Amino acid sequence: MRILHIFTIPVTRNGVVMFALDRAQALLERGISLDFAALNEVAPDLRAQIEGKGIALHRIAASRSKKSLQYIRELSRLIRKNRYDIVHCHGNSATLFTELLAARLGGCRVRVAHCHNTTCRHLTADRRLRPFFYRMYTHAVACGTDAGKWLFPGRAFRVLPNGAALGRFAFDPALREEARRQLGLDGLVLGHVGRFNGQKNHAFLMQVFSELKKLRPDAKLLLVGDGYLMNKIREAAQNSGLADSVLFAGSVPDVERYLAAMDVMALPSFYEGFPTVLLEWQASGLPSLVSDKVTREIALTDLVRYRSLEESPRAWAEALLALPQPDRTQASEAAGHILREAGYDLSEGARLLEAFYREICPEK
Repeated sequence: MRILHIFTIPVTRNGVVMFALDRAQALLERGISLDFAALNEVAPDLRAQIEGKGIALHRIAASRSKKSLQYIRELSRLIRKNRYDIVHCHGNSATLFTELLAARLGGCRVRVAHCHNTTCRHLTADRRLRPFFYRMYTHAVACGTDAGKWLFPGRAFRVLPNGAALGRFAFDPALREEARRQLGLDGLVLGHVGRFNGQKNHAFLMQVFSELKKLRPDAKLLLVGDGYLMNKIREAAQNSGLADSVLFAGSVPDVERYLAAMDVMALPSFYEGFPTVLLEWQASGLPSLVSDKVTREIALTDLVRYRSLEESPRAWAEALLALPQPDRTQASEAAGHILREAGYDLSEGARLLEAFYREICPEK
């Protein structure tokens, strides 16, 4: 069986790409061949990680938004040339019609539309394309119930839940000590992991941290991730006099090391599908404050608390300091057990994905 994953966002260490990459090894060992199609030039370290697993990485040169017809032609030729059994398209809106059309033109009979979020940035295009989108996919998948209801309202879809390598994210006191020493951290560390884009609401997070700093002068903000708004947030930190208290780690392969160094987490997103980072944070025993726009499905332990984005940055800062501070090792162990029992360990996710592929393409 040969499968092509198409990503409608840049191939970086984001949750959507890692959904496919984290499950790849188990699928490859079971005789399933995987290719990735990327809209961007992939960073050398991530490219090496992808190709090192035996996954072919194809760069689509034509712009998805500016040269759509050329993009569709290029993608359909790739699909026809390699004769994929399944084309698995990842996104969060009906603009997935573009990739699904390319798959159909390329002769692929099994076309999966996979929704990873609960809204999108281009609502007009989404609304106009929905009638065509619904006729183009053969199977509908979502990361959670809320995401499925958003993109496939009143229609059948299957939930393939996100997951995490729970053992990898289990709290390690020795790793915490080492990471904090190397990063120069000794006070309260507020953490965040996510792409620097509009959805993640980093501007509000900076305001929250500014208020937190007034309450806890020893506080530091540790940001993991990259994205087109990173420089703007750097400037905001500089202009607000917080540059010395904000650490930009960038995109890192060892997120668990940074989580070990953190004390509390914030996720003030405007919307989310089923954020894998919250599984990882819970597995690490980290108390987290998240916006009320984040699905309640993800709050599998009492480590997660919700706050409205209508509330002030000061209220958020006070709520962060009021988060329970359980013994980190015990909290991590308890959360790991709960998450594993609920089926959110990566091994279970890989098993479910393989079963799904074999069900929809039984002849291979």
